[in-house]
Amino acid sequence: MDYAEMSNKLVDLLKLNGKPIAVSLLKRTEDIPGELKEIGDPNRYCQMLQNARFKGIVSLATANKHSCKGGAAAIGLEDYPDNIKTGALYFEKLGKEISLGVAKRVVDNMPRPVPGSTVATVVAPLENTPTKPDVIVVIGNTLAARRIVHAVIYRHGGRMNANFAGIQSTCADATGSPYTTGEVNVSIGCDGAAKNAGLKDDEMVVGIPEELLEDIVGILAECAPGWDEWMRT
Repeated sequence: MDYAEMSNKLVDLLKLNGKPIAVSLLKRTEDIPGELKEIGDPNRYCQMLQNARFKGIVSLATANKHSCKGGAAAIGLEDYPDNIKTGALYFEKLGKEISLGVAKRVVDNMPRPVPGSTVATVVAPLENTPTKPDVIVVIGNTLAARRIVHAVIYRHGGRMNANFAGIQSTCADATGSPYTTGEVNVSIGCDGAAKNAGLKDDEMVVGIPEELLEDIVGILAECAPGWDEWMRT
């Protein structure tokens, strides 16, 4: 697949502010590209996405280079630490849920790979990804997300079943979910990505399994201009 072509078409058709992002959840150390150097200072997964989106930075990181342990757990690098696993972070510190039990239920339902099944992550602009991605993350406005949803249901109909909590949007919602289910997922974003990585209030996050990318882009190329014209006239 020509990832540069896929990236250019997504930017053009969806009028994206920034580049689509390729995410590889590497399962074996021998799959880590020898030419890549691991990032220096630890960073958050959501910030790695933004660095790829806006700055063209390729980030190779093992678990100890992921400063947000919730994000690291949501993409299979390790298990949640106790303050997240018990729900304490979301109940006691952030006040996101009414009780510890409710907060734990939120965490228990986060979609994610098996803890420790990912040995390293590569986050890169889709246009020049050095590894075959598992998930493509697209960050854009509501219309961009809507057009991707239209492309998903174009061939088979039905409904789009989005799975999100407004918590861990880039890691669990847009990466862990499409990786584990094989289905596109749409997220409304989260306060963590807004605070720590500059996700804007009007931006949504979409995760696309790599195996669906070419079909979705093909449908967008064929149909999206007509959809837009009909909507605007």
